[in-house]
Amino acid sequence: MIVRTFSDASADFVWAWGILPPDVTRPRGEQTTAVFERIERVLKERGMTFANVVRTWFYNDRINDWYAEFNAARTRFFESRDVFNTFLPASTGIGHPNPFGAALVAGVFAMRPKDASAKAVIVKSPLQTDAMTYRSSFSRAAEITCASGRRLFVSGTASILPDSTEVAFPGDYDRQVETAMRAALAIVESRGMTVANVTRAIAYMRDEKTRPAWYRWLSANGLPRTFATVLDAEVCRPDWLFEIEMDAMTRPLAGEIMV
Repeated sequence: MIVRTFSDASADFVWAWGILPPDVTRPRGEQTTAVFERIERVLKERGMTFANVVRTWFYNDRINDWYAEFNAARTRFFESRDVFNTFLPASTGIGHPNPFGAALVAGVFAMRPKDASAKAVIVKSPLQTDAMTYRSSFSRAAEITCASGRRLFVSGTASILPDSTEVAFPGDYDRQVETAMRAALAIVESRGMTVANVTRAIAYMRDEKTRPAWYRWLSANGLPRTFATVLDAEVCRPDWLFEIEMDAMTRPLAGEIMV
């Protein structure tokens, strides 16, 4: 596990990555709970609680086999810590193996304000319903404001149409990429930023046919192939072919480690 702390004039920050369950032989739901408890300990050692968490990442081995179980364990933990009444983090949940035999590996970003000028807000999507509509416990996006500027965390975003919870355009690579990117960038634009403010993005690809569709979208929109890191991964519903996460910033946070 890697843990880094840094500060600016108005807030302290914690970034932790590679958070594993202590016993990888336990059932997957128990491993999930153990990962959340380990996140909580990391934060407590640095004077924070789970209420300070703004963004999470979960890389679940064979995610399509147990995504419902993962969601149930996450929801139980959030209910036990009153997360739904404090701050529901932005998040990515993606399928990817790890060399440790763990059910999942996690990352977290947290902020503790020093004064009233620092704050975190949940950001809704203009083009997609809240994920809680289909019982997935995360916010579409979250934004922090502090002395170093504003940073927007856009959660993992896939192909869902407005007022729907179903996979849009199953089997159609180009339309899924277009739908996901339109939704993610709509969040960015809703916060007064543009694609030029995007500082970090990861594009998750289910199979080799997704890359040509992704590159066609980038070319059509005048963006370089380096716009996002590309990762072959299992998206959390079998019919989703593509998912994107991104950050947008008004200016960099002091001492930040990009993740």
